Amino acid sequence: MSMTIGWLFKYLNWKAGGDMLTFGMICFLLLFLPMLAINRYKMNLGRALSENIKSILGFSGAIVTGLGIILRTSGMQHGSLLVVIGILIIAFGFLPFLFFRMYRKSIEQI
Repeated sequence: MSMTIGWLFKYLNWKAGGDMLTFGMICFLLLFLPMLAINRYKMNLGRALSENIKSILGFSGAIVTGLGIILRTSGMQHGSLLVVIGILIIAFGFLPFLFFRMYRKSIEQI
């Protein structure tokens, strides 16, 4: 809710829109996404190791990229570095597991 209301305030040029938007994004990245990741990890506990690694890499890449974007838009140091690290985690960690899993499922259906 804070992200949405902050976006609306920022769009209408009202006071505290940027602060509310930033607070909402930080809460989303540091509270909601880790709780969702833990829930997904527990749901996939009995499945293949590649599923667990895929979800860990995906969530960690999303969190690092999001924090980097927040730092970058705030003008703080090392925001660009975090964005690059997050994109590399997604590109070379998450996506290969995702595409390999999709490939194996398509071969099993044939």
